[in-house]
Amino acid sequence: MNFTHWLTPLLADAGDAATPSPGTSFHLPEGFWPNFLATLLFSLLALALSLLAFKLFDWITPRIDIQHELGEKHNLAVAIVCAAIILGSCYLVAIVVRGSG
Repeated sequence: MNFTHWLTPLLADAGDAATPSPGTSFHLPEGFWPNFLATLLFSLLALALSLLAFKLFDWITPRIDIQHELGEKHNLAVAIVCAAIILGSCYLVAIVVRGSG
């Protein structure tokens, strides 16, 4: 796949910077805005799913008060477990959002 087709006029003009050629202008790729909006939508979906996964972990572990353990006691073990849960859930969310393609 060639992703640099829209850079060709810019790169051609870079060699002769003293005399800009008229008629060459910057154009976005044809599907830029739909792809940009899809990326934005999927990133918001991934963020929401990651937050949901952490809240689910917080809900199924009622004996651990995460805010108290981290904020007041500075419990490093709870911080490491929370980081592992966040990273693991983000990995799973990335697989789900990316799909099989």
